[in-house]
Order: sequence, then C-alpha cells, then structure tokens
Amino acid sequence: MIYTAATLLKTLLLSAMAFFLAPSLLLSGFLLFGLSGIFSGISSDISYAQDKPQAVSLDYCADQFILSLADRDQIMAVTHDATRSHSFYSDKAQGLPQFGATSEEVLHMMPDVVIRSWGGSRMLPLLQRAKIPVTTAIYGTGPEILYQNMRAIGVALKQSDRAEERIHDHQQRLIRLTEKIARSENIKPKLRTAYITPGGVTAGKNTFINNIIKLSGLIPISEELGLIGWQTLPLEALIQNPPDLIIGSFFNQDNIHVSNWSLTHHNRIKEMLATIPTITVPGRYLSCNGIFSVDAAEYIHDAVETILK
Repeated sequence: MIYTAATLLKTLLLSAMAFFLAPSLLLSGFLLFGLSGIFSGISSDISYAQDKPQAVSLDYCADQFILSLADRDQIMAVTHDATRSHSFYSDKAQGLPQFGATSEEVLHMMPDVVIRSWGGSRMLPLLQRAKIPVTTAIYGTGPEILYQNMRAIGVALKQSDRAEERIHDHQQRLIRLTEKIARSENIKPKLRTAYITPGGVTAGKNTFINNIIKLSGLIPISEELGLIGWQTLPLEALIQNPPDLIIGSFFNQDNIHVSNWSLTHHNRIKEMLATIPTITVPGRYLSCNGIFSVDAAEYIHDAVETILK
C-alpha cells in the first residue's frame, strides 16, 4: 500500500491524539470535525503518489461497483457483505480487508476516494469536512443509469477504460439476448410472470428487477396490477388470475427473516409454487443494479428455455 506524505502525517497526528485523549472525546462529532479542519489543509498542495486512487466502499451495492472496476491493490476495504451469498463478486472479495464502514474507520484509513450507493449518508458532511472525495451511484432502473454510474465510478477510480469495456460487453450481450428472445418460440406469446421474495414482496415499476424481467422477454404481472416500487403481492389477484411463471429469489439466504404471516406461508401460494413453473434465481444476481444485470437476464431466459422445452 502506497501512502502520500500528507496521508501518513495526518494518520500519525490522528493516532497521537487518539493515544492522549479519552475515547469518548474522540468519538464526539466536535472533535472529529475539528481534527479534519486542522489537518485538511495539509494535503491541499500535495498530489497523490500513486497512479491509482486507494478506495473503500460503504455498502454492498458499492462493493459490487468497486469489485467490478478497481484493481485489487486499489481496494483498501469492502464491507462485510462483500463475501456473502448475495454479493455477485463474492469470489473477488475473498481475502480483501473488510470493515464496518463507519466514519471512524474511514477517517483512520484516509482513502483517496469513497464509493457508495445507499450507505453512509450520515457521514457525508464529515467526509466533506475531511476533504475525502465521495462518488455516489445514483438510483435508477434502466441500463443508461447503470452506464452513468459505471462511468462516474470509473473516473473516480481512474479506471475509465475498464468501465467502458464493461459497458460495451453489457450492451453487446443485451443485443444478443434480444435477438435470441426474438427467435425463441417458447416465450411467444410472452409469459406473465410473478416475482416473489420470501417475505411475499414483489418488484413493481421503477425497480431494476422489474426491468431485468422485461429484458428476459417476460411480462411482469406487477405492471398489470399497477404496482410501483417494492410492494406485497395481492393474494386475491394472484388467485383470480394466476401467472404463467413464477420467479423467486433470496430463498437460499439464512439472514432473511420471514414472518409466519408472510404471503409465502399461505397454502394457496405454496400450491402455486408447486404447480406453476418456477425459476429460483440466486440472490447474488438480483441484489443490486450492477453491470451483472445482463447475467441475471441471461440466467432467467436460459431457465425459461429449459423449463418449457
């Protein structure tokens, strides 16, 4: 790991203060803001020694971006979720430093850039005061939003060429998938599809999973039912007009709590899952709107082809 003179000096000064001051004072917002204000000017006229910024990510969706774009030696830390089953790049994350993504940890590490999606919003003023750059992925559902995020994070990591390669690959695979769907006889007419999680929640309009289902050549019944965002599937509507296909996900995760009152415990839903063709998609494909969304669409389409042969 290569550190700049400014980073080393800042870390030494923070460590010295930590040794002499009480822990309760160190954790106070006043002292943290004060220290960052005192030391922030040190690096203002010193450029980073390394060619590639050292980075941390603050949530598991940010983990997916940093793992897809950064060189391994650029990654100072990822979250503890990066190696879990719902992380698409869990294999890449093995062996990397992990942390709790707290403001104290980030300030101690002093990365060149922080990558985030939805996590760490409360620490943003502190990071700004400490002059630690932050790149945030914007929320959205379509490929263009995904490409925008990939490019922005690619710039932050000085990996723009890699970002463009990933985007080009995604675009070409989508074209091939669209052509494959057009030639497919198994999904003509398109199948009405219900997406369901262990808690009975579905993905309506304005969710990336709804978009992935459509990319797979299927019709989400959530749109037919007028559902927007993440909502509970209406049981009566399902019983009255059952879907042609069910897509389930996250059923393999032990960390998801399912209430006894959940829709998936209802006898009629259990009956549907047993009688209607069902595709169980591993959670890692659908946990975030990452560049692997095309992998998810391909997985679903291939599963449909296999089921309906």
